[in-house]
Amino acid sequence: MPAWWEQRRFGMFVHANLATVPAWSPIGQYSDWYRSHLGDAVPDVLLHPTPMVEVLAHHRDRWGHVERFDDFWPLLSFERFDPDAWTGLALAAGMGYTVFVAKHHDGLCWWDAPGTDRTVLHDGPGRNVLAEYAAACERSGLVFGTYYSLLDWGDDRYQGDDYVDRVLHPHVLDLVERYGSKFLWGDGHWGHGPDHWRSQVLIDTARELDAELIVNDRWCLEGSDVAVYEYHTPDGIVEQPWELCRGIAYSFCHNRAERAEHHMTGREIVALLTEVVAKGGNLLLNVGPAADGTIPELQAEPLRDAGRWITAHDDVISGSQPWTVWGDELTRYTVTGERLNAIDLTGAGTFEALGRRAGRVRSVEAFDGAPTLWEQLDDRLQIRRLDRSPAVGAAVYHVELEAPPDAPIELFTTPVDGPIELAPLLADVAPNSIVQLGDGTYLGPVRVPAGVTLRGLGHDRTVIDGRETTAVTLARGARLEHVTVRGGGQRIAWFPQRTVNIAEPHTLVLGCHIDGHIVVSADDSRIRACHASGVTATGVERLVVSRSRFTGMRWDVGIEIAGGAGHVVESCELQHHLCAIRISDAVGATVRGNTIVARWWGVHLVRTEASIVVGNAFAHTMRAVDVDAGALAHVNGNAVRDGDSGCIAEHGASGIDVSGNRWERCRIGLLAWDVTGLNHHDNDLIDLHDPDHAIVVGP
Repeated sequence: MPAWWEQRRFGMFVHANLATVPAWSPIGQYSDWYRSHLGDAVPDVLLHPTPMVEVLAHHRDRWGHVERFDDFWPLLSFERFDPDAWTGLALAAGMGYTVFVAKHHDGLCWWDAPGTDRTVLHDGPGRNVLAEYAAACERSGLVFGTYYSLLDWGDDRYQGDDYVDRVLHPHVLDLVERYGSKFLWGDGHWGHGPDHWRSQVLIDTARELDAELIVNDRWCLEGSDVAVYEYHTPDGIVEQPWELCRGIAYSFCHNRAERAEHHMTGREIVALLTEVVAKGGNLLLNVGPAADGTIPELQAEPLRDAGRWITAHDDVISGSQPWTVWGDELTRYTVTGERLNAIDLTGAGTFEALGRRAGRVRSVEAFDGAPTLWEQLDDRLQIRRLDRSPAVGAAVYHVELEAPPDAPIELFTTPVDGPIELAPLLADVAPNSIVQLGDGTYLGPVRVPAGVTLRGLGHDRTVIDGRETTAVTLARGARLEHVTVRGGGQRIAWFPQRTVNIAEPHTLVLGCHIDGHIVVSADDSRIRACHASGVTATGVERLVVSRSRFTGMRWDVGIEIAGGAGHVVESCELQHHLCAIRISDAVGATVRGNTIVARWWGVHLVRTEASIVVGNAFAHTMRAVDVDAGALAHVNGNAVRDGDSGCIAEHGASGIDVSGNRWERCRIGLLAWDVTGLNHHDNDLIDLHDPDHAIVVGP
């Protein structure tokens, strides 16, 4: 990696395309996908719903005179574009590099790209925006990088070899050769593999132009330089170079639907940046210019606010390295040279990682020179500022720490039992037996025989490790209780990681921590008081999931049930999924009493009959409940706050009852699009963004 990568840990992503003109999506979605959301027949649409009825309703009301997406061209004026204002904002925020979207999925090129007329010089701005911004970056000392989408909805040659040879390769090489792009940020790569894109040839040729060129991991290469995390920070320190990208709000391109509360504050930006750096990464924080070329103040203000702290504490960020641990929700740790930086986000002054086991603290000095008292205890370092005035943004302390003492010499070694193969222990177990496991790790894969209970001492004491395969398979009437289960190999993207398999009916998984997914392929199964990534079930009857907690990776489904009847999901907590609960082609499913925080869907009912969604609590979820086709759904007594919509009914859904719900601080209450037999009453609407959009019906 070139030296600048570690010296410039904070960068500005800049997203704009033709969707910058309508600049709209439901809160939580990416407005840059407006063309796909309209339902245009564009290739390689992944995960994003198309069409989106919210966008159809908005386009009908605001842009009814615009029939084609390309008709937005003349309105993309960029008449107030000032490249030095952009770089000035980046510098004020404490940023050291930038990545500009040279071409997004819509195919609009922001420079005089070779081999195409689909550029901003031929329509819209009528100026070489990328060239002007690159020059401003050179004047200001910002490292200039470019985003390029391999996907292209605007070029008829897309997907063919002619597109790869005459568009993709010449464009990317032009960005490096003529405009000095130091960072090639690929995207839209998922439609094909490396052989089609000829990625290795392309990047090898680009590196002949610049040997220090950096590329991210979205070019379908064997060995990329930078791993990308999108809106999701890894759990701990990552050794390889990595980068978190996200918008200041939920969208990359400018979204008029987002209000101030949907944007990060300056303090939140500082908290995120220090977490990313403490985990060894860089933060690429996005702004989305408006159609006139200015960066909206809702985005600019928190950047300037954060920048006051970041520029004052540059040595804590730039050129720093992770310590042995990254910190926690309240604290961060970085190392600059030989100095340990302890960052306190709340003013509590409590650093749990700096107890006596970390080594003796010799001195503590506040970055701002404030007098302090400190005491190192067994379990923490406690600091108190004598002036009682908390530092703005976060307090930073320079801690001189001795190396921890060597472990005492063991005169008598205690033998340590290795992992135990589990299958032999269950080989001859009779039905109705209980197999009690002790402390330690047991190796799978294993099949729990019919009627047998396999029980541990608790998830923190007993572990079953299936290694690269499904760890535990349950036969008829088997039970798995109070263990941690690992297995299924490394998870691939958002696809389920098969860790526990319920293969036969009348089984129970109770009180377990599942590092992966529970896959259900049998009737009358129960999952109770568990913690897992998710549950998948296909073609089964009467699955019950209760009192469990599921945590996703932002692109996956928490509980996905396809087919069958009589399913119940109740009293569960689901967070960080793209869709928390999706039930399709089922009859008589009940979803009640759950607490849900998800990105795009809370509960998604697809072609179900007589489903009940009652008494759930949703927060910060784009669509709380989506009734997608099907009949006789009941959506009653749910509490929704800080989402985009309380309930969506679409695609021919019929006989729906929506009543007694509380929708608070949402953009819209109920949107019914192409439905029949809708009954809605007694819903409580509080502080909607636009009171006129309590109920919207279309088309």
